[in-house]
Amino acid sequence: SLGLQLPSPAPQQTGLSRRACTSAAAAALAAAALPPLAANARPEGVNKPELLPSYQTNVIDLERFLTSGQVKAVDTQLAALEKKTGVKLRLLCQQYPNTPGLAIKDYWKVDDNSIIMVADKGSKGAANMLNFNVGSNVELQIAPRVFSGLRNIFGGKQYRSNGDDVVIESTIDAICTCLRSEDGGCPD
Repeated sequence: SLGLQLPSPAPQQTGLSRRACTSAAAAALAAAALPPLAANARPEGVNKPELLPSYQTNVIDLERFLTSGQVKAVDTQLAALEKKTGVKLRLLCQQYPNTPGLAIKDYWKVDDNSIIMVADKGSKGAANMLNFNVGSNVELQIAPRVFSGLRNIFGGKQYRSNGDDVVIESTIDAICTCLRSEDGGCPD
């Protein structure tokens, strides 16, 4: 020490008593120590290969969101898209926890050129039924925010009033349009 006496800082007025600040801090620490609420908990991983079909297909519709004719048409559409663009767009219709989960990776040979579109109404009619898992090569063609936009436009309750099949087919049509566009992608 150099023997200098520094003045102590002036107390700041916050409008809260010391007791109120201490109580608020204790409450915040107690809340941080609590486990997360079940509603916010991430669903457990599932691996049920027994739910996969015994034949190869681009569409797995466990919940019958589509008619058998629609399933065939979408499967054909996705096969043609893969042949033209090299991108593997796959559709999984499920209601968690009734899902093959991780087993689809091997079944569909998911890679950097894959898009997995998951249609899932959830246990209580979730606010949004669409999710996407997009390979890194596809993200170079279609920006991630495009998938967020598709999810918000087609997967929300307002558009879903047209029917789950319309949501699925409209979303697939939009993705196919993006991948087949002349300029090599979709507008942001």
